[in-house]
Amino acid sequence: MNSASLVYLCNKMGSVFESQVLELLQEIRKQNIFNRVILLLGTSDPGQLDTTYIRTHAKIEVVHFKSFPNFPLFNSFNRINLQRAVVKANLDLDKTIFHVRGELWAWHLSDIVDKKFHHNILPDIRGVSIEEIAEFSYFNQIVKYLKIKNYKKAISNLRSYSRITCVSNSCKEFLSSKYHILKDSISITPCLASKKFVYNQPGSLAIRKKLKIKDTDILVVFSNGGNANWQKNEIIINFAEIGLKCLNLSKVKINHKNIFNECVRYRDMPQYLNAADIAVIWRDMSIVNQVASPVKFSEYVCCGLPVIANQAVDMIVEYISSNACGLILKEVSDIKMNNILPLMMKDRYSISKQGISRFGMDAIIDSYLDIYSRILPL
Repeated sequence: MNSASLVYLCNKMGSVFESQVLELLQEIRKQNIFNRVILLLGTSDPGQLDTTYIRTHAKIEVVHFKSFPNFPLFNSFNRINLQRAVVKANLDLDKTIFHVRGELWAWHLSDIVDKKFHHNILPDIRGVSIEEIAEFSYFNQIVKYLKIKNYKKAISNLRSYSRITCVSNSCKEFLSSKYHILKDSISITPCLASKKFVYNQPGSLAIRKKLKIKDTDILVVFSNGGNANWQKNEIIINFAEIGLKCLNLSKVKINHKNIFNECVRYRDMPQYLNAADIAVIWRDMSIVNQVASPVKFSEYVCCGLPVIANQAVDMIVEYISSNACGLILKEVSDIKMNNILPLMMKDRYSISKQGISRFGMDAIIDSYLDIYSRILPL
């Protein structure tokens, strides 16, 4: 076991916290590469945080700190609390890699640690934050301005790190062209699907029976863990209208005789995806989506599902085109039965194998370990 420690800094427990943070850290810990694996977790309400659950679920160390909203007024409070958390973790900074989810908290961290340790900070960019606030938030203009002001400083600070990682090649190109970050410093690590997401045909039977889906029915699944404004939940109606059975795994309920609305726990999600025949992911045409790596897409293909998508997400278009594992449509009007039926002939075991090799846990960990080894010897 290496004497180095891995610290993962994350603010807020969002909709992908369990799938993208806890699952990752749990698997890294199992590999016994690091002496310690520590989660530095910021939340606005400490009373809502169950660190016992996190420790027992992922078997990692947890150091919690209170975080404040993203406004310049609160920067000093966030940094004071973060500094206290770093001190509480009792780290040997010479032998610590800081994996930071998002550019904002990488910026805060770089302010509280000595400049000689900035090389040990790995900002993990999960999207284009400024553009997301500008295009999709409901904040008024003053609030948007203040939030974006912080993000501009955080993104400018990305040029001071030796390595950063982002979710897609389009995101890399965007960071390079708009913010002048050296391409050679940027690695690509898409959103992962845990080892639970694999094609398991027998596992689907119980779910289909529960939903009263016949063997002859084609079941289309739409899964959405969050409620972001760019996620087009209502698209599932177009599939229901042409006679397909539709499984809406979302908090947003849609009333239609062919739509089954289910709110599913993360640990049950693989069963439901296996029960479906085809998956759908449909998003607004926006730079926010263009550069994205949707978690649900990774989970879909690892479960062997052929995917129907529009042209909004570059990574999805590239992957489906290269692997012949789905259908890219230009318009909603292209949703027709004769376009969809050929997907039923796809080999789901093959789709699953390809998906796991690109988005599966082992592939993502190998990618991160390669980046870590460029920061500290492992």
